[in-house]
Amino acid sequence: MNRVKAKNVQPHSKRKARALNTVDNSLTMLSKKGNLSYVNEIYNPNDFFEEAHHISLYPEDSKIKLENETIKVHVLKKIVDKPLWHPANVLFFFLQFIQIARKNRVSVIRGRSTGLSGFLGVLTGKILGIPFIVSLGQNTKLVRELKTRFKRESLSQLEILKETFTELVEVFVVRNADFIITPSKYLRDYACLLKADGKNITVIPWILKRDVFNGKVDRKELNEFITQFHLDAKKPIVLYVGRLEAEKQVDALFEAIPFVLQKKPDAQFVFIGDGSLKEELEQRATNLNVAKSVYFLGFHPTNVVRAFLSIASVVWIPMSGYVTLEAATYGAPIVAFDVEWHSEFISNEITGLLVENRNYRKMAEAVIRMLKDQAFAEKCGERARQKLVEEYNPEGLKKKEIKIYENILNKFSLQQ
Repeated sequence: MNRVKAKNVQPHSKRKARALNTVDNSLTMLSKKGNLSYVNEIYNPNDFFEEAHHISLYPEDSKIKLENETIKVHVLKKIVDKPLWHPANVLFFFLQFIQIARKNRVSVIRGRSTGLSGFLGVLTGKILGIPFIVSLGQNTKLVRELKTRFKRESLSQLEILKETFTELVEVFVVRNADFIITPSKYLRDYACLLKADGKNITVIPWILKRDVFNGKVDRKELNEFITQFHLDAKKPIVLYVGRLEAEKQVDALFEAIPFVLQKKPDAQFVFIGDGSLKEELEQRATNLNVAKSVYFLGFHPTNVVRAFLSIASVVWIPMSGYVTLEAATYGAPIVAFDVEWHSEFISNEITGLLVENRNYRKMAEAVIRMLKDQAFAEKCGERARQKLVEEYNPEGLKKKEIKIYENILNKFSLQQ
């Protein structure tokens, strides 16, 4: 599709530029996690835009009130009581996108995912001649492969079609974006594999909230959590934080637990998060005769997660992103599978331990080493924290993102 060219467009400035933000996640869920302040900081970094109009696909988000008054929330309406991807809903969403972008004189569309909202965002950009910048946060093909491997016998044809469709949408969004931001070199290379123009890709690590760096935890609240979940503060805690889903490879950790207990019988294995595999994993813990040492805490907001990160003897990471950085904030010793972007942050035996992907015996050995050699574990944790402070300074990263906005807005102004 050719872009519609606007007449007499002047170079953009902080005072005039307006953004349209899109994401597939719910603001309400972020609020439940205790992360709504992240929106206030990131969706309009340093208030670069005069206004940032955030589009949500979730009705419950209409009740969300943001502290940053430059960010305006628009909740799209469905036309039929069917799933979001129903053709009638997609068309109606698209018309609303167009209307919101025109009415608010949007200068740039900022897609924060390559799903439905990214798809609608890139189409709107093409029709209205507005630059579209997208974040590529995961390798969708790899996610599908992991799901398929774990559920090979139960994956239905409908599920396979859905996953394939998701991949095709991702390819469309990436190839048609005017600029792509990835949080890692791994995902930059993945974008290139999807035939994105490498000249239009920049790596900007996840921009963390400022309060993440203070590492503070309410000790009284922490003690209450330990009592509430029937844990022993004097015994080591091996912590997992994340969804209990196949693509997170959390199942492999359970195979490692018996080997860890052989050497460290007092270890407590804490799992914070929820997901479709919970019942299976509970049953697996029972079958392995390790259920007494495993604690499923379910979903909890950020304050609970941080409390446990601050006391974890080891944080083991089979497949993750943001949690790796949060663990480093507290100097928690990290053990991770060598997969995806992990090696970009975790240097083996320096900022943590990396083991062969899905090799649960090696994972067990790495956890045991951290538990037995406390001095080594503390050094790894401290070096990880130092790396985080040096390379993930949020103010520096926000300035880098703002520079992208300035360049692409001025580029489009000149073209038009």
